[in-house]
Amino acid sequence: MARPLTNVLHHTTYPSISPADPSNSAAGKTVVISGGTGGIGYGIAQGFSAAGAANVVVLARRQGALDEAAERLADENTAAHRVTKVWPYLLDIRDPEATDRVFSAVRQRLNGGGPGENDVDILVANAAALTQGKTALDFEIEAYRDAFETNVIGNLNLVRAFLAPEAPAIPLTNLKGETKITWPLRQSDRTKIVLDVSTSAWLVDIPGQAPYVASKLAFTRALRTLHSELSQLDTTPIRIHSFHPGLIQTPGTSTLVKEGSDVPWDDVSLPSHFAVWLASSAAAFTNGRFVMSSWDVDELMAKCADFENDPAFCSISLKS
Repeated sequence: MARPLTNVLHHTTYPSISPADPSNSAAGKTVVISGGTGGIGYGIAQGFSAAGAANVVVLARRQGALDEAAERLADENTAAHRVTKVWPYLLDIRDPEATDRVFSAVRQRLNGGGPGENDVDILVANAAALTQGKTALDFEIEAYRDAFETNVIGNLNLVRAFLAPEAPAIPLTNLKGETKITWPLRQSDRTKIVLDVSTSAWLVDIPGQAPYVASKLAFTRALRTLHSELSQLDTTPIRIHSFHPGLIQTPGTSTLVKEGSDVPWDDVSLPSHFAVWLASSAAAFTNGRFVMSSWDVDELMAKCADFENDPAFCSISLKS
């Protein structure tokens, strides 16, 4: 594991990332969260609700779990006198047409049933297929295919639908010198943010997780390429942040460890509130980088110059 970037490491929430801090406010924002019915995804939905988001859109592919989570979150918001509305949508993110339809429905809802300028502000790509338990060669090819279908293709479907209004403006000149025909970027004073719930598993050699690690790394690296393409725009109203959520005990991760094992689990409030901080203006300097939720954000902000002066700082790269 790489050396921690900050001296102070956290295992639960703390004041600087608290949704109650006005500097972390998500007031007026619409947030879409995949895999939002439990664990980290549900925690992030709670975090943005506490930060005052106008709408939290919860995506899931199981109707029962979706209904239960949406009702529970709505009840929590009502009890806490929060303004956040909860919008549940059934979706298998591996289906690109269905993903486009959901985002179209959300946009219509935001604009009163017709076309308009209101759009989703924040996308949290959290849904993941977690596969483990065999050697890299013992895994069936189908296991790799399933992992990449969700962790890469599915998440790219989300990003593509989220950035559909901006995609025609992203320029490109390929290695052959061919230039993409672009359309003017829609003018807006609001920044759109992609939060990639990634993993630090690619930093260490953990036996038995080849499909998961390879696919999660592939998506995070694809977003790094997208970030470099977005940087060619005259203005960059889109931010991309990839982060490791910590070691969170969820129904999925609990199956990976032996019962009774002394695992130093982190509290789910850590990634839940760290995601809220990443979406704030204070975290803009980490745009396009990979960070850990355990890192102290006050120390991170003190290293702002390192991020600004070194494009490879906190990125997936080879430095000798």
